Amino acid sequence: MQNLRLILLNASRTIFLIGISISVAVTSGVSQAGNTPASKAAADGDATVRSDLVFDVVSIHLNKSVSDEWTIQIIEGGDEFRAMGVSLAQIIEEAFQLHSEKQLVNAPDWVWHEKFDFVAKVGFNDLLRWQEVAKRGVLVDNPMLQTMLQNALMDRCKLIVHRIPAETPGYALVVSKRIPNRKNLVEAKPDDAIPSDALKIALGGMMVPILSREDPVLHFFQTSMASLAAQLSVTGAPVEDRTGLTGKYNFALARLGNEGNPSVDLDLGPLGLRLVPVKILTKSVVIDQIERPSPN
Repeated sequence: MQNLRLILLNASRTIFLIGISISVAVTSGVSQAGNTPASKAAADGDATVRSDLVFDVVSIHLNKSVSDEWTIQIIEGGDEFRAMGVSLAQIIEEAFQLHSEKQLVNAPDWVWHEKFDFVAKVGFNDLLRWQEVAKRGVLVDNPMLQTMLQNALMDRCKLIVHRIPAETPGYALVVSKRIPNRKNLVEAKPDDAIPSDALKIALGGMMVPILSREDPVLHFFQTSMASLAAQLSVTGAPVEDRTGLTGKYNFALARLGNEGNPSVDLDLGPLGLRLVPVKILTKSVVIDQIERPSPN
């Protein structure tokens, strides 16, 4: 799966998060071949999210730009989701939380190669919840967004899918020796100061992103190993936490510059941790039907 450029905007600053994507939990918002339509009930996923959640307005236009630049944008305090210059495959991958292109099966060639501008507005009745999720940060699990994306694809592209069990290459996050390096992996205290530019990430962690190429270091605060594993999954192959560590920690991770494999691009060694290649059970999405987006 290609990495996305996400932009979180608010009144005071713009932060560019290069090479990361929204991490969202799997829900059932798209018609499943042989299953009950999405508007009836969610077959799997977060039971607290209504499966009939939809955007109020969805605009999908063919993007004719020759540029390779593309973005996914959520505006803090706003009412829009914007994906500019993306393929429908990228939207589908985000909607179903797919970590690899191989998990999207039977997609026509144009789904991968034609570029679109996808802009969606949230209706008044759902706006408060949408803004609350955006306030928690773009890296936090967002089953609401995923359900809305699935339903938009069903409505505008007549998308019908089914899912099949699959294995995908991934990693297990483990302790290198018997204990981690407590000098660099510092147990967090509830009253520890957290920088104002820290972003919330999945499972309650906090992260200061890389803001310049001169300082290629990520700083984490109040972050569990499960949260770190979820964050590592964002930029590459899925990662499972198998450290056995249950606390929350403050630590820093430097980039190694492994551009070809973002999964192993952070130096875990100083923490006494490492990634071990494993096969992870997952599901692939098989496209049974898809059409080019209907006119706006």
